[in-house]
Amino acid sequence: MSSPSPVVPSPSPYLTYAGLAELLGVTEGWLRRRIRTLPHEKYGRQVRFFPEHVTAIRALFSVSPVAELPGTTRRDWATLVPLGARGRAMA
Repeated sequence: MSSPSPVVPSPSPYLTYAGLAELLGVTEGWLRRRIRTLPHEKYGRQVRFFPEHVTAIRALFSVSPVAELPGTTRRDWATLVPLGARGRAMA
């Protein structure tokens, strides 16, 4: 008689707050405070993030460099003057 093979749980197709926080490198509190602006699915009290939600969240917070706007000039760093404690240029 053969013994039954052990049941290996398949990886879950969704993430919870803890899993997504670890994946993104943020705290669960950060996610919970912003949940109204983040794509997710909610079943009762359970919040679940599927791969398409993770992709959308990453797109929301991705930042691309912006080329200089027309009509703006670059400041020469040598001409900058440090401000004193009262916000006035130091002599």
